[in-house]
Amino acid sequence: MTAEPRDWLGAERDPSEAARLAAMYDLGVSPLEGGPDVEWFSALARRTGGPILELGCGTGRITVPIAQEGHHIVGLDRSAAMLERAERRARRADVEVRWVEGDMRAFSFNEAFALVFVALNSFLMLDPDDRWACLARVREHMAPRGRVAIDVFQPDPQTIAGLDGAVVDEWERVDPETGRAVRKFSSSHANVDGVTQRFWYDETADDGAVHRIGGTMALHYLYRRETELLFSEAGFIIETLHGDYDGNPADASSPKLLVVAKRRERGQGRERRRS
Repeated sequence: MTAEPRDWLGAERDPSEAARLAAMYDLGVSPLEGGPDVEWFSALARRTGGPILELGCGTGRITVPIAQEGHHIVGLDRSAAMLERAERRARRADVEVRWVEGDMRAFSFNEAFALVFVALNSFLMLDPDDRWACLARVREHMAPRGRVAIDVFQPDPQTIAGLDGAVVDEWERVDPETGRAVRKFSSSHANVDGVTQRFWYDETADDGAVHRIGGTMALHYLYRRETELLFSEAGFIIETLHGDYDGNPADASSPKLLVVAKRRERGQGRERRRS
């Protein structure tokens, strides 16, 4: 049997609905186009060279600019609908990217990468066991002098306490592809371990009818000390751990955790790996 198509949340979804949800994703991240995370990963790519692998590449917001700088890059995502939009983005930019539908916990390539990275909190979509599986695959696919980079937010305890299920009216924008108004709402429940967010988009048609599409996303929090232990136990040596894109060291109150690590070779220390 052929597996049902999945949306970017990992849920089985009708292809037309998955495509519409991917479009809503693009609309949601549109303010981040050309943002500081793009420059941060591009700077890493300039330092490491290629080939490069982005896990959870989505619609190619970061993948394509890196390809535009001349790097050989592969983008992996579990959603065919997201990859279709990524391919259109690459064609508009006149660059060649290899797009692969796959799982960041269980991928396999016949090449080693100088840089493997996960952007925009996608690593938080993995539960603790899945993180071990992902990092094991990453370690196996890194070139001897390769690097892995992760960009996630670090939760604020005061913000966590406020996520009590209230409905939040996040934004209203016009979808440039349809010319229709779209409004995003969300409702979240959180504790110190993570957050479950239900979100939905209301799109107003020309006749005034409102069409709704949405989903549920779980993010598993990662804190600075936990990050240090995770990468060490998974067989890596952290080179840098910054708390923002300006290069400030990460501490318990930093808004972000920007990790750059290299593989610890056998004999350099103990490692924990899971298949």
